[in-house]
Amino acid sequence: MEYRRDSSRISDEEDSLWARISSNMSELERIEDKEIELSKTINQQHELIHQTNLITPEVRDKLKNLYKKAQEQVSHEENMTNTIIKDIDKFLALQSQISKQSLKVATSANEDSIHKKSKKRDHETTGLSSGVNKQMKKSKVVSKNNGNIIKNGTFVAAKQPKSKDPEENWILATVVDYRADTKHYEIEDIDKDEALNRPGERFSVPSKNVIEIPNQGEMRIPEFPQSHTVIALYPSTTCFYKAVVVTPPSKSTPRNHYLLAFEDDEGVHRHVEAHHVLEMPDDIK
Repeated sequence: MEYRRDSSRISDEEDSLWARISSNMSELERIEDKEIELSKTINQQHELIHQTNLITPEVRDKLKNLYKKAQEQVSHEENMTNTIIKDIDKFLALQSQISKQSLKVATSANEDSIHKKSKKRDHETTGLSSGVNKQMKKSKVVSKNNGNIIKNGTFVAAKQPKSKDPEENWILATVVDYRADTKHYEIEDIDKDEALNRPGERFSVPSKNVIEIPNQGEMRIPEFPQSHTVIALYPSTTCFYKAVVVTPPSKSTPRNHYLLAFEDDEGVHRHVEAHHVLEMPDDIK
């Protein structure tokens, strides 16, 4: 498929760009070291003038030469800094593009075995991802709630009440409101009634049953290690299920993804974006 070739090309370009950034950073350090040495030499000449109270032609010419070199180093440093900044901007743009293409690859690879989980809760992510990611960029990031009130509009994992779901599955939702008197959140299911163009169903849950989701591209620090048990958004659905970390993002390809083994998933390993992998709630450990 075409996007596989594009992704490989972009990845090569990203690696080349990062190598150039690293090389230029090293060069910038060398430039700064030269500036320090030049500054020391200039100060020594000024100290000599102060001691002798005399500026000889030799000292004058040497100082002029040193100042000229210092100006050249400052100009070189400025140019190198601007180059690095531009390359970093390009690198970040490429990472964003790779993340989007990696999601397409992971979704395509999972389509043939998705039915088991999607019997409970099917949802196509092609349209969902763009809307979710746009809203997530506006949301407050907290890796754990830590008692903080989650802002309205923030994406969360929410445990459904028994009245709505007898199995009390955790789903992808957004915060609509918080009631301080009851310490409950009003949550809106991310699944919408597309046919009637209606928003998802709303329900109230205690704060302990709500986990804030980081923004796209961000993840828990430190990352979950191999063999750690988590809950994660099962690909092409809006449900979170129990899973075990096979490979953390630092060792995984594509970047910013966990490779996970979901419970009751016949040993299949699946890639999930890091911000959709969360600490296991106590009540389902």
